[in-house]
Amino acid sequence: MRSLAANAALFFLFFNAILAQADETFSTKEQFKNPAKIPASIISHLTKEVGKSALASCSEHKPAELFEAELLSLNKSAKAYLVKPVRTCLCSESTCPVWLYQMKGSAAKLIWNMPATSKVEVLDKKLNGYRKISEASSEATHGSESTWSWDRNSYTEIYKNEWHMDAEKKCRLGEETIQLMDGKMVNHTIKCTQD
Repeated sequence: MRSLAANAALFFLFFNAILAQADETFSTKEQFKNPAKIPASIISHLTKEVGKSALASCSEHKPAELFEAELLSLNKSAKAYLVKPVRTCLCSESTCPVWLYQMKGSAAKLIWNMPATSKVEVLDKKLNGYRKISEASSEATHGSESTWSWDRNSYTEIYKNEWHMDAEKKCRLGEETIQLMDGKMVNHTIKCTQD
């Protein structure tokens, strides 16, 4: 019969293994809990990606001061930097752009980005060995959500839902796009149930 200490140790290891595979959620308006130092090649790429006009609105800050990153595990061996603005001058009122970079030596490779979102979730579900990514943004009158999976080179959208509120009927209307098993994308319209 196992001792109480051995059972407690097994429970602790099992619990940590579950937590390690849990979904991770990040708000674009909140600071990262575990910020990582951003490699210079990512800052260089972001400076070009964001553009001079957007950077001009943040002119009191150096490019390296405009972003923060968190290092994520996409699988057991693949790591990537989730990067977002740390300054609101690069964001709209409710959304910010986000980028996901993998490092190949000292070179940064952009593997996913979203020009405007409120929330990014790195899911525990995987496809082609990498964790899926979900993002969403919404306001009172409209919103969107999408899910992305790894295609062995970068992330590809496999689900999208864009909606708006019908104020008269008090329901969501919109367009939903789903990727089928054969890779084809299928669209359908979401209507109010009263119709």
